[in-house]
Amino acid sequence: MGIITKTINTILDHIPSIRQNKTRYQNITTMQHPINTYKYQDINTAYQAQENPIIYRCNKVYSNTALACNFTIDTDTMEQDTIPTNEYLNRLFHQPEGYKTQTTWADMNNLIWTSKDNLGDCFFEVSTDDNYNIFNGFTYIHNSSITWNIENECYSLVEQPDIMYEPDQIIHIREPGNRREDSPWGVSKLSRAALYIALWTNAITYNNQLINNDGLDPNILINFDDNVNIKAAQATVDRLMEENKGKKRRVMAVKNASVEHMGYQSKDMHYLDLLNYAEDGIIRTYGVPPQLYGKIETANLGSGSGDSQKKDWKITFEGETQFIENAFNNCLKAYGFSERFHYQQMDIIDKMYDAQVYQIYLQNGIMTRDEIRNEMGLDKLQTTTWSDYYR
Repeated sequence: MGIITKTINTILDHIPSIRQNKTRYQNITTMQHPINTYKYQDINTAYQAQENPIIYRCNKVYSNTALACNFTIDTDTMEQDTIPTNEYLNRLFHQPEGYKTQTTWADMNNLIWTSKDNLGDCFFEVSTDDNYNIFNGFTYIHNSSITWNIENECYSLVEQPDIMYEPDQIIHIREPGNRREDSPWGVSKLSRAALYIALWTNAITYNNQLINNDGLDPNILINFDDNVNIKAAQATVDRLMEENKGKKRRVMAVKNASVEHMGYQSKDMHYLDLLNYAEDGIIRTYGVPPQLYGKIETANLGSGSGDSQKKDWKITFEGETQFIENAFNNCLKAYGFSERFHYQQMDIIDKMYDAQVYQIYLQNGIMTRDEIRNEMGLDKLQTTTWSDYYR
């Protein structure tokens, strides 16, 4: 604890940038991250797919829930001598790249959820104190910059594969898959929803083309006379398209042809069903409750009540946080910390009900006052006698 006390005020203004190579190696065999090689149907890359508004909203539900729950650093012992260490780690997590940087925990939290869920993996490079080798910060590494060193079985940088990370030099957050060839990488929700994303994108694109029609009103029918050859008809269409580009009121002047205005039929609007089907598929893949996503009509996603959706969401969200907590806690353990990082539990139960339950626990000696306060995220009381714990 003495070393921690000495370094409690030595979190850097700026932690070092991504490490530079010190030793050169030749002929290193690596495996690139799947996002650098995998194509998502008609969507060019995973990064472009993240621009989909449905994906964006699903990401925000996860990241906003995490921020609302907040995190805490604590120990199982609740001893007073851990307070300086708790303060140190809390300050570190709130400003992980140093005091004089603009990066906060909210920024890192957003990167964690978008990277883990969309790309399958989230990587942070660990920074340590030069004198005591104490964990003093972490910085985000883009997935496109990470590769897997097959020969040495470790992660390295794409542009400098000879820079290799030991397990305690990198924080890797992922949900592992069960395919051997993908063992270094995590499971991407975005790749699982790729067909739905492509379906939604194609439906939107087709609908826009139908409406815009490159300058022609889609509900106008040009009926050419029988004596008009194909080339002349095509020339007329090309001329109309060019003349009417960008015009809201289109003028149709056609020789040897009749122009008819046609109304929309209900069957022409079936693309809305297609959009809803694709949207539902993406939401199901991400496991986001329709209520939090903002979807009002949820017949295809189930018709559970608000309380039912909250309970399901609590199970889903707290299960997902285990991968994040384990990654950070493995890092803390590697550097000798007994403290643990965890997100606080979602509060979906009535506070009066909570108070009644805690009162029963207290009266029956199941929990002490300090244990209850610790579970609620409150500071420990200054007790003098054993009986004070249960009063």
